[in-house]
Amino acid sequence: MAEEMLGAQLLKLVSSANEKVVLVAPFIKAEALGRVLDAIPNAGQKIVCVTRWRPEDIVDGVCDLEIFEVVSNRAKSSLWIHSNLHAKYFRADQSCFIGSANLTGRALGWRLPTNLELLVELDATTRGIQAWEASLMRNCIPVTADLRDKVAKEAEELAAQRPKLLSMEVEHDEDPSFRWVPLCPFPDRLFKVYNGELDEAKMVRSAYEFAQRDLRTLGPPKGYSEQDFCRYVADRLHRLEVIQKVVSASNAGLSDIQAPDLIADYIDPAWAIDSGDVWKILKRWMMCFFPEEYRIEVQQEVLVKSRRIDVR
Repeated sequence: MAEEMLGAQLLKLVSSANEKVVLVAPFIKAEALGRVLDAIPNAGQKIVCVTRWRPEDIVDGVCDLEIFEVVSNRAKSSLWIHSNLHAKYFRADQSCFIGSANLTGRALGWRLPTNLELLVELDATTRGIQAWEASLMRNCIPVTADLRDKVAKEAEELAAQRPKLLSMEVEHDEDPSFRWVPLCPFPDRLFKVYNGELDEAKMVRSAYEFAQRDLRTLGPPKGYSEQDFCRYVADRLHRLEVIQKVVSASNAGLSDIQAPDLIADYIDPAWAIDSGDVWKILKRWMMCFFPEEYRIEVQQEVLVKSRRIDVR
């Protein structure tokens, strides 16, 4: 199954269910789970959701406590824990998918950067599948509100023992050096898009869509102040492979002639955006989120590192 089709195919599978849907994955994010449940016709189907839900999974951001509420809000639905779960298994009546994809945005192609995953469709009556599912359920623990609170407390205690780092709500298999570049031309407006002050009616449509795309990729948790938001974005940018290349090159000064060639490999031809324009956007992001680190030498349009910025 093609990577970009995983999410759509899963939605198609569950929407066909007449009797029962079983969703099994170690890592489940609330947003992705909600999207899947919304695709199931609300006609009395039984829904069973199984995850791992270890406290470290919650702290690491690979699974959400909120999935308990997502499941509880749906009639005839239940959430279960299997602490050693590694399988990814999705069934609707007599059809199922088995493979590598967790129930997360990146695994299913709904959030950038997408993971390279595999789901294979099988008949649920295939030898061994029914026995495996029955064995799984015999060894699961049903999640109650008390158990949810217990996991939440353990996750809080674990988080307190770890080094104090800026919260990073990321998925487990994310590579922080993924090949991605920001495309919103107005990084100074990104926070207002994030907190809802700016919407499509108040921005050029393409700029707003790029801002939403960039926010989906960066994944800032809800509720940040502007200062914390900027710190979060700066930290994420520092992890990007393209930024690391630009930083290295800017030590000696990086001109507008040199830079487009440097970043060309990070630009998807489908974007239909010139590498020179992408470089202009990237410069704005670096000036916006690293204000003490760079300045522009106007006469030559050279990005230079480790000098005080000239106000233009």
